[in-house]
Amino acid sequence: MLTSTDLIRVVFVDDHMILVDSIVSRFQRDPDIEVVGSATNASDGLELILETEPDVVILDVELPGRGSFDIAEEISSRLKNTKMIFLTGYLSDIFIELALRVNAKGYLLKGEPIESLIHAIKKASRGEYCFSQSVQERLVFDHKKDRYSIQSKSMLTSLTSRQIEVLRHLARGMSVKEVARSMHLSEKSIDSHKYRIMHKLGIHDRVELARFSIREGLTLP
Repeated sequence: MLTSTDLIRVVFVDDHMILVDSIVSRFQRDPDIEVVGSATNASDGLELILETEPDVVILDVELPGRGSFDIAEEISSRLKNTKMIFLTGYLSDIFIELALRVNAKGYLLKGEPIESLIHAIKKASRGEYCFSQSVQERLVFDHKKDRYSIQSKSMLTSLTSRQIEVLRHLARGMSVKEVARSMHLSEKSIDSHKYRIMHKLGIHDRVELARFSIREGLTLP
């Protein structure tokens, strides 16, 4: 058991309140973990994380607002000692790759037992990696670079984290104006991202863009 000054301080960001409440309640019974806050959207989550500077952050892949990978980049650059774990229902190569891009220490599926998440938090706090078995099977470890990478590559690899977020919104049928409002960006910025996305993917039709996103596991059918 850790002392009060050595407790692993955790922030949980997920838009499913029932899940948040149940997991936070379970965390409170663990003598080594202290939950310092939770949020249900990306912007509030980022503000809370920058304010509390936790040891470990648990992020859902899909968050309202700016998007989880967008804020994860900022967390990674501004809080060097904060470790990130993605907890999601998406088993998608591109999401796993994006998690690795922002130096996340874990990627767990929501079907895992709560004990697996607690174990992952303790590993991540020590700087160790933690993945669900089905995620681990998609990875290779580079001993020289001391890091994991995804085995397979897709056309989505050429997109930035922000472009992936924009693509997901567009693929759901949202207008440029709606995407801009959701991500707190200008319409001009979203239009620019939209052009670059379609150019990189060689897709110029919104319907095909949606189909491509479903095939790649970015959105649900």
